[in-house]
Amino acid sequence: MATRTIPESERLERRNVEDPMVEARARGTAEPNGAPVYGEPMRVGRFGVATVGLIALLASAWGGIVPYIGPLFGFSGDHSPAWQWNMPHTLLALIPGAAGVLLGLFVMGSASRSTVGHGRMSLGTAGVLLMVCGAWFAIGPLAWPVLYHGDYFVHTVSPLRFLAYDVGYAIGTGLIVAACGGFVTGWAHRHRGRAVAAPAAGREDVAPVESGI
Repeated sequence: MATRTIPESERLERRNVEDPMVEARARGTAEPNGAPVYGEPMRVGRFGVATVGLIALLASAWGGIVPYIGPLFGFSGDHSPAWQWNMPHTLLALIPGAAGVLLGLFVMGSASRSTVGHGRMSLGTAGVLLMVCGAWFAIGPLAWPVLYHGDYFVHTVSPLRFLAYDVGYAIGTGLIVAACGGFVTGWAHRHRGRAVAAPAAGREDVAPVESGI
């Protein structure tokens, strides 16, 4: 049987034609998504993990400081003066607010890391702790009469005003922080152990092919 030696140029041409990545580049179409994409940012739709961390940070900061600055513009849930340091403000606002701010900063910093499940605290753990902070924001004022034998919010205001205090101090802040924590936890569970940094070794770079007439 006669054999024929294939020239080097013909072999390169065949290999480029068989490579779907090279063929897609030559045609000017989108490259196939068969291989994992490395180095992609932590994004889900239009919102990224860093954006969710920022929202959690802002909501926690508001929940932690509103009892102290609220009276300055007539928004005092317990009719205390501005910058009043007491036990309810510390336990129900300052501590969960400070924890939420720190966790929000952690989530924002983790958005640029290569993995989501390594280190002293994972992104999923931060999401769970954010949900805990949000839950305490929401139920803390309701549980305070049981823990401290005294109401947190004043009840001598109109129902609409009481609702504004409850939403601004507790339920509204708590729902936002808890929702951010749930989002982060779900994202981390879905992308657990997924590296987004491409290994430098073991990859062959294929030069782009210019199409012509």
